[in-house]
Amino acid sequence: MKKVYLSFDTEEFDFPRERGEEISLEDGMKVSAAGLSRIMKICKKNNIKATFFCTGNFAKTRPDLIKELIADGHEIACHGVDHFEPKETDVKESKKIVEKVAGIKILGYRQPRMFKVNYEELKKCGYKYDSSVNPAFVPGRYNNLKVPRKPFKKQGILEIPVSVGIMRMPMFWLSLHLFPFGVYFGLVKKILKRDGYFTTYFHPWEFADLKKFDIVPWYIKKNSGEKLEKRLDDLILKLKKENCEFVTYNDFIN
Repeated sequence: MKKVYLSFDTEEFDFPRERGEEISLEDGMKVSAAGLSRIMKICKKNNIKATFFCTGNFAKTRPDLIKELIADGHEIACHGVDHFEPKETDVKESKKIVEKVAGIKILGYRQPRMFKVNYEELKKCGYKYDSSVNPAFVPGRYNNLKVPRKPFKKQGILEIPVSVGIMRMPMFWLSLHLFPFGVYFGLVKKILKRDGYFTTYFHPWEFADLKKFDIVPWYIKKNSGEKLEKRLDDLILKLKKENCEFVTYNDFIN
């Protein structure tokens, strides 16, 4: 059976801050929490499991949602502390915060914005895997054409890259916004045939209503909110018909 490793970078909505416009942590958290509720509804409806990479900020602010995700059988992993201002100490601090809130041992990490990560520090902190690599070429963001596109070990840590299409075409969150649905699904099927699995990620804030945020560009607003909720639901249904099983990253390392 082919595997789908669906994940969500569960962080405070800080996109306005990336564009030089302030938004409070409280307001950013409200946006992400609203989107997360839609994601959880999709997962329950389709009876699937996913991995949620959570920032320390999100875990401290909404411990109720973290515990609800665990109760639903999802995996919780770490995603730094403050998404907008990552620090060298985040690998350690993120684990400390999220484990305290979740009450479980955390095995996985993903660096905010897919920045480079310190594998030695990950191993020292007790992580088993990382997923901070998008082995694609995206102008101004990623230039990882020389990075392996399949899982590899580095300094004792299993790196699980995000899946890419032909010629290293990015198949991350923005692709489902922009590509015609049939094209996106066709590319995912090719990846599954080639690799036997598919890994991708989204953010809860993408599933919220972003209309009032003028700073958010059209290409992100396109197919966001309820439209993205429907797209993801349709994708899951179609992949299940292709005999795909949705599992967590922890299942990958096992």
